[in-house]
Amino acid sequence: MNSYFEENKYKLLNALLPLMPESQSYDTKIDGLLIVKRDNPGQSEVCLQQPVLIFSVQGEKRYAASSEIIDYKQGQIVFQGAPMPCSSYVLKADKETPYVAMVLSVNMQLMTEVIYFLDDVDTSAMTHSYSSLGRIEAGSELVDSFIRLAELLNKSNNDIKVLSPLMIKEIYYFLLKTELREKLISFTITSSQNYKILKIVNYLKENYNKYFSINELADLVNMSSSTFHRHFKMVTTLSPIQYQKSLRLLEASRIIQYENATVSEAAFKVGYESISQFVREYKRMFKVTPKNKRQ
Repeated sequence: MNSYFEENKYKLLNALLPLMPESQSYDTKIDGLLIVKRDNPGQSEVCLQQPVLIFSVQGEKRYAASSEIIDYKQGQIVFQGAPMPCSSYVLKADKETPYVAMVLSVNMQLMTEVIYFLDDVDTSAMTHSYSSLGRIEAGSELVDSFIRLAELLNKSNNDIKVLSPLMIKEIYYFLLKTELREKLISFTITSSQNYKILKIVNYLKENYNKYFSINELADLVNMSSSTFHRHFKMVTTLSPIQYQKSLRLLEASRIIQYENATVSEAAFKVGYESISQFVREYKRMFKVTPKNKRQ
């Protein structure tokens, strides 16, 4: 943890903690910004996490996206560039010093606007793929940017509406001056391998209950099947089949929990033909068996 963050952490806590009386996650008036407080160590549920920046203000946490695991602590930023099945575990927190974080959904349109203003972006270099996850120490410029964003939460609605997009673009700009630069650019430049994989990831999200061969998916982005498989696994840490299976299981879990569906109804709805296979794979992912909500 750098000394600049340590000297200024209180500004973040003073702006955020009054807005979080309980140990939970809070939506904010800033589009895409979630603030999080946890009083005790513990694990979250498995979910499909969208592209995100996580700025840890206090405490320590373990973040598992597919098969990749990152431990991070206060003063660090985690970037995830593609939607990924993930879970997290608070490693260090108590009532006196709770885990506190700012979780900012990545707005690819704003990110692209910032990138195209830069005069030193070599798009021809985007021929290889990058892992979706990255972690950095927040330097002084980024710390100041997040402080301004946190303090904006206590301003008027007009201030928030006008200033928040500018502050978020500022955060993106300073991130592009860090070692995350190539990774960030790779998810926004249309000719890059990461962008092509992101296109397929979003396609699978919309068609999770359909069957696709590797060749069909590869053809959508003009890759050979072997090249596509290699780049897909580099970005997501999963094969396309494993990724689609995760999407199906996550959707089935949601259907059972919120739509009063039986296990068999949920399994067939997301594309499974075998109930026993569905139950086995569900237990492997969630560590529990699916429970009927309707008898």
